Amino acid sequence: MVCFGVCGATAVPVGRLFVEYKGMGESMSENSAYLLLSQYGNKKSVFPLVPGEEVRIGRSSDNDIVLTDDRCSRYHATVQWNDGQWFIRDMGSRNGTTLNGNPLSTQMLLLPGSAIQIGHSVLLFEVGPIPGNEDEDDYQTHGTGVFGISHDSGVAPLPREFDPATIVHHRNKTSFLEKEKEKEEGDDAERMAHNRTKSGYGAADLCQLAFSLGSAGEVDVVAKLALEGLIKATEGTGAGLWLFPYTEKPKVLLEAVDLRLIANVTNSEANYVPISEPLAKATLEKKEAVLVNEQLSLSDDEQTDMPWEGGRINNTLAAPIRRDNDILGLIHLYTSADDQSLGLGDLEYTLAVADTVAVALRQLNRQKELTAHLNQVRKENFNLREMLHADTEIIGLSTPLKKVAYLISRAAEGKASLLIRGESGTGKELIAKAVHFASARRSRPLVCLNCAAVAESLLASELFGHEKGAFTGATERKIGKFEAAHTGTLFLDEIGEMPVSLQSKLLRVLEGHPFERVGGNTPISVDVRVIAATNRDLEREVAEGRFRHDLFFRLRVLEIVVPPLRKRTDDIPVLAKYFLEKYSKETGRKYQGFSTEAMDALLAHRWPGNVRELKNVVERSVVLGSPPWIYEQDLLLSSLSTTGESGIQKPSAKTDLFEPTTLEQAEKVHIQKTLEHTQWNKSLAARTLGIERTTLDRKIKRYKLDDSSRTE
Repeated sequence: MVCFGVCGATAVPVGRLFVEYKGMGESMSENSAYLLLSQYGNKKSVFPLVPGEEVRIGRSSDNDIVLTDDRCSRYHATVQWNDGQWFIRDMGSRNGTTLNGNPLSTQMLLLPGSAIQIGHSVLLFEVGPIPGNEDEDDYQTHGTGVFGISHDSGVAPLPREFDPATIVHHRNKTSFLEKEKEKEEGDDAERMAHNRTKSGYGAADLCQLAFSLGSAGEVDVVAKLALEGLIKATEGTGAGLWLFPYTEKPKVLLEAVDLRLIANVTNSEANYVPISEPLAKATLEKKEAVLVNEQLSLSDDEQTDMPWEGGRINNTLAAPIRRDNDILGLIHLYTSADDQSLGLGDLEYTLAVADTVAVALRQLNRQKELTAHLNQVRKENFNLREMLHADTEIIGLSTPLKKVAYLISRAAEGKASLLIRGESGTGKELIAKAVHFASARRSRPLVCLNCAAVAESLLASELFGHEKGAFTGATERKIGKFEAAHTGTLFLDEIGEMPVSLQSKLLRVLEGHPFERVGGNTPISVDVRVIAATNRDLEREVAEGRFRHDLFFRLRVLEIVVPPLRKRTDDIPVLAKYFLEKYSKETGRKYQGFSTEAMDALLAHRWPGNVRELKNVVERSVVLGSPPWIYEQDLLLSSLSTTGESGIQKPSAKTDLFEPTTLEQAEKVHIQKTLEHTQWNKSLAARTLGIERTTLDRKIKRYKLDDSSRTE
């Protein structure tokens, strides 16, 4: 990949590396490992790898390998030695790391020839003798360093002072890019005199050049097209395009010595003459195109040291490549023929080309950033979907579970409301996710809300949102779950806990009517599929007036009943093995399985907590047990009785014994027990007792009940 500007790395020169390691004797093997940073025609940088030492790569100066690339994170990646091999690991970088073209998700092994790409930079992993002085020719700059970094191809510090008096013309604007209205102003004859280059190129040719630059896909192509068009238009001797190191926000404070040559073109066999540092400084300070007479007369010895043939150039111009108030670089043009000179038309045309190049570079860089961002988003989206699909994996081989799987596939085909029923811990939310990801809405949002986990006074705000100032604490507008799930699926867990006052509003939305945010008056319509779940006996709730019968029928268009774990014992060994492998991998403890006694205990248990309880039992056993087997004594099984579909605990034989008492005493005991059962949740207790909350408060005061029995 071609770099926009400089994508360099700080490194010790190759020759010095050889001297330092040469003195280590046997400490360095002939087949040492090293990283090689090579930027096309420029000097290569070598980074030896020492076994046992970690090499950090990033943009921060305290890394072992510093990459001056804004797409490289401050601490991007590390190369580590482990069990006689080298590995590369990404440190959670923003733009990621690729190994041989593949995204690096975990620690990966490095093999000879492996290519590590970070931003625009590529590091090659090699094994063998570390390059030294005997290979110096392979590590020097060839030509002028057309691509990327070249610390040896900067501006030429020519042995002369820049005389401002040599400036022939300077321009901040170019008539080639002015609007027609602006062209009509001033002296048309004067403009016509200089608004052409030597070969007669004008605005039409510049337009064609801009079109070509707009279709270029790389920086070097943009540079080559611009320079070739410039040389053809002006008939100059040579031209070069120079850029500063790329940053997301170019800084004007960068100096002339920071410029790096991206490309150059000449119309003869003579080498390109780099721009002088004084001229570059003057162009950057003025932020204008500058045309000067540079009469350079050097001695024979000085000419021998120059990187070009001859030693004489005639007049020269430089035009800044500007983006807003910043300068990305400059375009350099000169002539060396005795009978040739550059004029005002050439100056303005070069400035027009520079401004056009600035637009092309900005668009090209924007395109690269969007591509990189899109790839990153796609990667994150893929990983999130993999995680979500992993969470929706349904484990089991029993006949009841196969029936549930069949119902999931059928329910996913439509968009009708779905009611999932089952005891706590059976995996109702897992079923809801499976239905969503099997439906046509799989790529749309899946929003979940537990109705029992939100205070009754805030549930309306959670569902429908609220406007700023709707109530105390509403400091800003909030989007509700229905709006967040637009075009997707809304999963309402514990729907039986929803207060009756809110059920009517939910019913209207399910019937397709618009709703309003709390404190608002703007109708909002959404396209949402609702999946509800409950462990309550809703028929009983309807009969006792705690759940609207019309809402019950509206939710129960489709229904999936998830059987408890005790009714599908064939799934217990499969689930136990799955959880054992999962937690063994997480903890690093190697278990082979369950002992016969332990498995018999799992099969005999009634599992009041269902799959959730099994999962927790296995996790505890993995952490506290002793590999390689899980034994019966490692299992912590509960002694709670099972619950029915309604969620009401079945009475034991002892509680069925009749004991005569007064109605007042029975009511007192019953209310006390109900409050303890609900952990003194008065709203829940009132609904369970079938009375108003205010009535419950009066009876608590009348019977002098307290919550002293609660345990903190």
